[in-house]
Amino acid sequence: MSKTKKSLKEYKNFLSQYRKINWFNLFFFIFDLIIFILVFAGFLTTICLNELSQKEEKIVSYIVLGLSFYILIKFTVTNFFYSNIYFLKLNIYKKSIEIDSIEIEKNEKIDFVPFWFLVILITINIISTIIINFQADTVFENQPVISACISTMASVLLIPSFSAILNKITEVKKPVVNNYTNLLKQQFVSFKDLFKSCKPGENFEFVYFSDLTLQSKRGIFIIDSTKKNKKINDFNHEIIEIYCKIWAKYYDFLMLTKNQNIKSRSAYSLEREFDKIFINFLEW
Repeated sequence: MSKTKKSLKEYKNFLSQYRKINWFNLFFFIFDLIIFILVFAGFLTTICLNELSQKEEKIVSYIVLGLSFYILIKFTVTNFFYSNIYFLKLNIYKKSIEIDSIEIEKNEKIDFVPFWFLVILITINIISTIIINFQADTVFENQPVISACISTMASVLLIPSFSAILNKITEVKKPVVNNYTNLLKQQFVSFKDLFKSCKPGENFEFVYFSDLTLQSKRGIFIIDSTKKNKKINDFNHEIIEIYCKIWAKYYDFLMLTKNQNIKSRSAYSLEREFDKIFINFLEW
């Protein structure tokens, strides 16, 4: 293992403690991949094997057509109604506190979708649409109206959902928030001890940094309306300590990548994960 990879592995292991698997999404992703493999295998069978009887070929074609529509409908529904379609998320903390006999749980999680995942989804659904059009023409060659309806339905399902996923790709590939980049990230060397200047805002609704015109988003901390509840104060400072620890690690990571001019895909992915944490934490 090269020195660079060994160095990056340290930061990958650090971030892995915050990555949590959404088993529901992972199950359906694997399930959809299996369905697609079956569809593609069935499609190749109908066009490459001549041993099938006409009846068997028609049965396989119907199955392929049905499963292809399942993939396309699933693609459309998930893109329109669900923002979190990836099976990993960043779970920064999950803590609970009891206040006046009522347990309050705080869970800060960040959903994200990597570029490669979106490319896989697009590829699967474009191929599925091609298969639907081909099978519709083949199975209903003597019924052009039905064939045209099926092809039209496939296009109607694909186009809007394809547009939605392109928007997701734009979100993934667009540059990191300008204020974050210009004010903090590009000048990170000056802010090694950023969190030492961190102070609670009114009622601990947020925290602000006295060295910069920066503050955290509201909703991350437990509000202390009395301004003197030690339990809440300690709880909120534990959350600050979590972000302080992540910032210290990110600072070291940036120093490493800048000094050694590391520009690998792995380094880029790690950097974007760190970015997501602080873009989500800070108000821009």
